[in-house]
Amino acid sequence: MKKIVGLSLALIIVIGMAGVETFAYFTDIETSSGNQQLMGTLDLSTNDADGVSQTLYTTNMSPGATIGSSNVTLKNTGTTNGATLDIVFSYAESDGSPNSVGKTADEVAALIEVITLNYGGSSLLSSISDNNTNGYKDVYDLKHSNLTGLSGIAALATKDFVISVRLRSETGNDFQSDGINITMTFTLKQ
Repeated sequence: MKKIVGLSLALIIVIGMAGVETFAYFTDIETSSGNQQLMGTLDLSTNDADGVSQTLYTTNMSPGATIGSSNVTLKNTGTTNGATLDIVFSYAESDGSPNSVGKTADEVAALIEVITLNYGGSSLLSSISDNNTNGYKDVYDLKHSNLTGLSGIAALATKDFVISVRLRSETGNDFQSDGINITMTFTLKQ
């Protein structure tokens, strides 16, 4: 009987040890050094200068006079492709002297007709609505239009933006010495 108890005890110890071995954990740790995460850059320049705004100068215009075509070269100087481009137009009053009547910036903008509006070789005029319903596309209409989601610019590539405007021939004497500064802001998005 001692022999059976001894063998049973030995068997229990062997089974217990086998159970302990099955609960062993395996771990392996490796170290990797010298890794880098590099982010690309998206950097738009206008006419080879930092900055995303350009001003259209239209000074001493007389009725019927045309300014332009003015070309703005847009370049993505970054390392990441730009997916879309947004263009926003704004203007501010900039009257000369003497200015006896003083028309508003909106009134002046409505008399500056947009003749050419191209981006990347394609006309954008069809994208502009006649917001003030005067029968033609003008700078007022540009300010109130949505020119977003245009085709982007690949890394290190360029696209041209071209604009020309004309002061409407029916512009009256009440507008003498009235003026606006027109700013075009370009935003390249990834």
